[in-house]
Amino acid sequence: ASIKCLEQALAVKPNYAEAHYNFGNVLKELRQLEAAVEHYLQALEFKPDFAEAHSNLGVALKELGQLDAMVHHLEQALAIKPNLAEGHNNLGNALTDLDQLDAAVKSFEKALTLNPDYAYAHNNIGVTLKELDRLDEALVSYERAYYLKPEIDFLLGGLLDTKMHL
Repeated sequence: ASIKCLEQALAVKPNYAEAHYNFGNVLKELRQLEAAVEHYLQALEFKPDFAEAHSNLGVALKELGQLDAMVHHLEQALAIKPNLAEGHNNLGNALTDLDQLDAAVKSFEKALTLNPDYAYAHNNIGVTLKELDRLDEALVSYERAYYLKPEIDFLLGGLLDTKMHL
């Protein structure tokens, strides 16, 4: 139903950046990453300062293994909207993938400064701190993530795994 509505919106107004962005989000969820990337790029063609489109494009590019392009778009998102907590979290994930763990921690910390209740950022900094063998700090992050979102199964896994390594 969502795809049909978005197709209709774009048939009426093909340069509607928000519709391209939302179409990209739906396609990304459906794991149709190449098509999602195309819609994010079209959104940016019509609205170059669309920070969220840059951020989600970066995430889709990451999943396609295009790490340099991913970092570029995440940095673009943050240049446009420096207070975008999700963008800082996504950049932290990108830096973790590039094995730039200290920089990733700083990016997650920035996300958490902007949104202290961002469970995914708490989890992600926990993962990175664990990789840095900073287990006590990782445990605190995992506990906070699980406290905020106990319904997300993988949060409990990270918490329990870290407790086993202490």
